[in-house]
This record gives sequence, structure tokens and C-alpha cells, in this order.
Amino acid sequence: MSELRQDPITRDWVIINPERAKRPHDGAGAAVRCPFCAGNEALTPAATDVIEEPAGTWSVRAVPNAFPALLPGQGTSPAERSSPEGWRSLPGVGQHEVIVESRDHGATLASLSVTQVRRVLEMYLRRFRALAAADGAMRQVVLFRNQGVRAGTSLSHPHSQIVATPVVSPETRARVAGEIAYYDANGQCGLCTVLQRELASGVRLIHRSERFATLAPFASRVPFHVQVIPIEHRPAFAEVEPAELDDLAGHLHTVLGALSAQLVELHYNLVVVTPPNDQVHQHANHWFIDVLPRLTTPAGFELGSRIVVNPQTPERAAEMLRSRIASSTP
Repeated sequence: MSELRQDPITRDWVIINPERAKRPHDGAGAAVRCPFCAGNEALTPAATDVIEEPAGTWSVRAVPNAFPALLPGQGTSPAERSSPEGWRSLPGVGQHEVIVESRDHGATLASLSVTQVRRVLEMYLRRFRALAAADGAMRQVVLFRNQGVRAGTSLSHPHSQIVATPVVSPETRARVAGEIAYYDANGQCGLCTVLQRELASGVRLIHRSERFATLAPFASRVPFHVQVIPIEHRPAFAEVEPAELDDLAGHLHTVLGALSAQLVELHYNLVVVTPPNDQVHQHANHWFIDVLPRLTTPAGFELGSRIVVNPQTPERAAEMLRSRIASSTP
């Protein structure tokens, strides 16, 4: 059973799904046969997409999540309903897939070859486009990666997830509203403006390639928070071109390698931040990748005030990561 319930005051949506508690955890003490390892393909639902090695074996697989947060629907908008008290809810209809990034159980996105990272990014884009187009009732596609127990992963085999939802998340609503308000007030994309000023300053610039720049955001939310941003204005992730993926593969490999070298045991959440399917503003929106290492735990003040306390300056984080990249460059 999966259900979307709306907070009557904030209008935020929450997924209620007890089945998610049943998903396997390979760090729970008991031995778990990894469903993502080569040879265990029968332990997952049939693949929705596969990228093969030149030899014909799979290199990256996309499969339906066996314990989905939202359940596949019938291609129509889910009918709204209400509780006896009058609170709004929806059936938990959507799509939830896993992208298995490698045959190697012990790999991470940082340890894979640039060629393999390029394949992973290709699968990201293929599944993003497929889920965005598959069901007219789906309004938002969320592509993310959890690495490490502190980041919420249950299986350590390298994988990402992608979820299509019939509602728009509160953080996405707020960001899109802010982007449009900035554009209306200034006549240009807010993130383009940020990028221009940060590239000129260089203080929080971590890495730059032909098509992407990675920054430690001025208002970083956690230590070593980084954002990977297309240098050319790109409203939505679905619009990415092959040449951009070519550049992004090496760029992301370098940035994650620096984070891994700096933090040694890297637990992080990676999220592709892009506007909802039906709300793309070609001039105001600008997609990017958010990477948030899990080094701190939100406590009472953060939870009560919604104000983040970051014990590290982004300027220092950028300096340290630039140094890591410089030391690893031949």
C-alpha cells in the first residue's frame, strides 16, 4: 500500500508506504545475497533498459525497484480522495526504478573509469526521458544517488534511483518560484548570474572543464557541499546533449575523486536538480547536480528553525578540494 498525503497547513506531500520497511539491508548483520551483482539478475524484476559491454555482457542495468515508494499506475491521473477528517490524499501512483551502475560490487561512482561513468550518465538520461514521457500524470522525475549508510543506502552495490511522482515536492516548488522571481526582476537566469560571478572570483570554484563548473555554494548547507553546473544555460536535465555527457563524465569523476580523497569514507547524497516536467521555464530554470556529503547530523535547532548550521566555510572546502585535484593531475 502506498499513499500520498498532504499536510493541511503547508500543502507539502508525504508518501506513506509501510512496504518500504521490508527492503533488504546488507549492513544489517545477516548475510544478504546482493540482487545487483552479476549472476543474480533473477533476483530483480526484468530490466527496463540495459547498456552492454562490447563483449555483450551488461555494463549498466535499469530495473523496477522491488520495494517501490510509489506503485505503477494505469496512465491516468490518480483520483483524489479525503480522510474522514477531510484531509487530502492520493493513491501512491508513480514509477520507481534502480540504476545498477556496475557489475563490480565494491565499486563507487568515484572509482569507476571515466568510460563507465559516461555509461551511467547515459542511462540516467535515458531513464529520465523515459519516465518523464511514459505517463502524462507524472509531474516530477527525481534522479538521485545515496552512497553510504549515513546517506540512507540499504545496499552497498553501486546504484542510483529514479522516481516519477504525480505531485511536485515542496523544495522544487520553492526553487522554481525563486528562479522565476529572479528572472522577472533581473531579466536573466539566476544561476547563470551566480556562475558568472563565481567564475570571475574563483574563490569558491573547485573545478572547471569545457562545459561544466563545480562550485562550493556561497550558502553551502553542509561541509564539502558541491554543485556541478552546466556553464551554458540549460533549463532541464532532459535537454542534455551527448557532447555534454562526454564532458560531464570526466568532470564528475574528478570531483568525486577529490571528495573521496579528502573525506576517505565518503557518504553522500547526489541529486539532479531540474524543474518539473510541466513547468520548465526556458529562461529562468537551470539544472545542476547537488552533492551533499553526510558529515553532520541536523539537530534540534535545524529541525525547529529550518535554518542550517554549517561548521565549515565553503571557501575553505573549495581550497582543499582544488588542492586534491591539483595533486592528482599528472
